[in-house]
Amino acid sequence: MRVGLVILVIVSVGLLRATAQSDYAVAHIPATLKSRADAVVRHEEIVVDMISPTKVRYRVDRAITVFNPAGEERARLVIHYDKATSIKQISGAVYDEMGFQLRKFTKRDCRDESAVSDFSLYEDSRVKHFLPAVAGYPYTVAYSYEVERKQNLIIPAWRPEAYWDVAVQHSQYTFICAEEDEVRVIVTNYSGEPVHHVDDGRHATTWAADNLPARQYEPYSPDPETYKTIVRVAPVYFEYYKHNGQYTNWEELGGWMFDALLSDGMELSAQTVAEVNKLVDGLASDKEKAAALYGYLQRKTRYVSVQIGIGGFKPTAAAVVDRLGYGDCKGLVNYMRALLAVVDIPSYYCVVEAGNAKRDIRVDFASMDQGNHVILCVPLEQDTVWLECTSQRLPFGFLGSFTDDRTVWACTPEGGKLLRTPTFAAPVSTQKRHADLQLAEDGTVSGQMRTIFSGGQYDNHLEIAESSGAAQMKLLKDAYDIDHIGFEHVDYEKQVDDAPTLIENLDVTMPRYAPSNGTQTFLLPNIFNRQFSIPDLNNRKQAVYVNRGFTDEDHLTYTLPDGYTVVDGPWKITLDSPFGRFELTMEQTGNQLSYRRLLVLREGTYPADRYTELCGFINEVSMYDHRKVVFINN
Repeated sequence: MRVGLVILVIVSVGLLRATAQSDYAVAHIPATLKSRADAVVRHEEIVVDMISPTKVRYRVDRAITVFNPAGEERARLVIHYDKATSIKQISGAVYDEMGFQLRKFTKRDCRDESAVSDFSLYEDSRVKHFLPAVAGYPYTVAYSYEVERKQNLIIPAWRPEAYWDVAVQHSQYTFICAEEDEVRVIVTNYSGEPVHHVDDGRHATTWAADNLPARQYEPYSPDPETYKTIVRVAPVYFEYYKHNGQYTNWEELGGWMFDALLSDGMELSAQTVAEVNKLVDGLASDKEKAAALYGYLQRKTRYVSVQIGIGGFKPTAAAVVDRLGYGDCKGLVNYMRALLAVVDIPSYYCVVEAGNAKRDIRVDFASMDQGNHVILCVPLEQDTVWLECTSQRLPFGFLGSFTDDRTVWACTPEGGKLLRTPTFAAPVSTQKRHADLQLAEDGTVSGQMRTIFSGGQYDNHLEIAESSGAAQMKLLKDAYDIDHIGFEHVDYEKQVDDAPTLIENLDVTMPRYAPSNGTQTFLLPNIFNRQFSIPDLNNRKQAVYVNRGFTDEDHLTYTLPDGYTVVDGPWKITLDSPFGRFELTMEQTGNQLSYRRLLVLREGTYPADRYTELCGFINEVSMYDHRKVVFINN
């Protein structure tokens, strides 16, 4: 009897282990999904249940197999929460390559930390996260969690292909609400049809994706949101931190935002109002007054992150920013609005998706989850001025590459408006460099260099210009990444007008930069501005997108030691392409070597099959940029 019991126990355990193995064994992943993948999402089920405007349950059940260190972070469980989001449950387990369970984990095993960023003073967001320590690869992490949100203004979107180099075996997203609830949905890059189900007055819609191979990042690609699957949901009627509202378009959402979150908090102290009026006294135009007040803002305040208040959306009151001398983007924009209002200059609080890669606010779908930054628009009678209120460095009316050339959402008393920020075309986005250098017999190169940054390239070295001492030296060495380079007599000059310009003057020294071999010396004349090659892709999938055009001009003159003669000169090279133009000349006259270079890259979007042409142009430029001059030392 005991023997039979033991056998039964052994068989039961074996069956359990076999079941686990059948679920998560790596061998069961299709070969097409393993190919070139750092990890595979084995199973993902997301359920968003909008029980009421103030009770939204968000449940996630996910399993991810990790193949190498590059995929490890993709298996990390991360849950953000705050006072309006409570975590109800967390559980999970780790499995080996064969699918056998190694360990379990729960909420107690997660690290709980403040989500405060390095530049923040106030945030009420926190994060729980867990990543198992596993000795080898591959392994699988499976977990489930549930959170409850006290608002329905922001419904989490579905992005099954969230990461590069991660394949997806199965992912599905279900949104549940009452049949009578009005909800707007936008689906992009989804080829299937959703499944609808109604039960006891509750309507569920499910989208699913299966067997998605890992995508690799392709250079010069457009915004991933233009070609990856995304499902966004936005209820028409919402409640947010005891504020009720409804919207179906940007005009209505902007009206709610202005009335609920922006209409108050504009009052300033009598002392500040008097200072503002004194500051603009005698200035004739609104543009002059706005420029004076922008300077006042920059002198008086600095940027810190403040993610508190009504879900982090309501700006800090202008009087508080005025008193403390700091604020986040929302608070500083609101403060600038208040300063302008003192002298009767209207302005618009604008939400933008900031970053070097340009991303528009979607014209066809209004939702509160779009945008990550706030800037200010000042619509003057003869001009429209844009202000980046978090910067103490940028000149009046200049946005820079962080927010240029994209659609933004303006909140006005008349409702929301979609506007576009200024752009800098390649001809006016320039970097012009001239250097007079001396080549010594030991290979050391030294001399004076002057670089002028204009238009969209104005802020290339602005951080360096605003730094000093050791910090400035470090930034310079990072920008000019040349072994043992030294700098002296560092000077920057700003010319602020309609096209702001930054002028950089440097004395540079590069010990033994040009090596010698007997009677020959080898000089790479393009010291400071080399284009690097890009990979050739056989099966390019995405359109070719040049995010930002520019014009670079370099003229470097070298004084050579006596007896140095160029072996393989002169050079005269011209490359013409739909993507741009490249010109290069090198010639020796007496003991002077002249090196001139021009590179124009044109912004634009092109079909995927043109990538080979772009690759050829960029890589040919790179080849010439890395070409060395050979001297005979007579």
